[in-house]
Amino acid sequence: MIDDDSDDFRSFGVIDRQGKVMKEFLVFMALLCLPLHACAISGKALEGEVLEEGTNMPIVGAIVVARWSGTAFSFAESPTVCVHVLTTTTDADGKYRFHAWRKESPLKGVRDVRPIVTAHKPGYQLAQRYPANNPQLQPFAGTREERLRYIEHVFGSTGCGANDESEKNLIPFLKALQDEVQDLAQTNEEKKLVESIRYASEKIELGYEPAQKRHLERVQGK
Repeated sequence: MIDDDSDDFRSFGVIDRQGKVMKEFLVFMALLCLPLHACAISGKALEGEVLEEGTNMPIVGAIVVARWSGTAFSFAESPTVCVHVLTTTTDADGKYRFHAWRKESPLKGVRDVRPIVTAHKPGYQLAQRYPANNPQLQPFAGTREERLRYIEHVFGSTGCGANDESEKNLIPFLKALQDEVQDLAQTNEEKKLVESIRYASEKIELGYEPAQKRHLERVQGK
């Protein structure tokens, strides 16, 4: 007869719980080892328009950035990760369209993949609130210094980190930011933002090592 208070009984309970945890862990590891085609992710075709806030006038030539993000599976927490990014420009009616996409991903267990759409154009800033997938812009009325701070914020908040070919779609957007800052920057400190954006664009386009080499040559040559 086993005494419920005995060390043997308590140890058996611990072993049983540990076995359950180990089983769950092994199931999770097995999921990680599934072939990539089992982890395909996709996004539906997406279309909308970019209007001026208040007037609802179409904004032509605005750069539209769509970043698809989802919730990644994790034991401790469920972080949000960007899995795909596309960019385009609005037409004469302020409209844009992205085709549907599908790809294999090394990210396992990503769910609830949805797009976040923003827009940018020199002389404007993104409105604080706007209908989903239909960004609204408002004329920028601040100073040169305030514009540079705004662009720095846009640059820092519009990355993806998907680490695949889709990130190259950000290059036209980054180069547009770089050109705008180039025209505005006057001090050496302000010109550092030009270099930061250029370096980020080259890392995507060329890879880390070539971009790092170019970056150091420019910085050290000054």
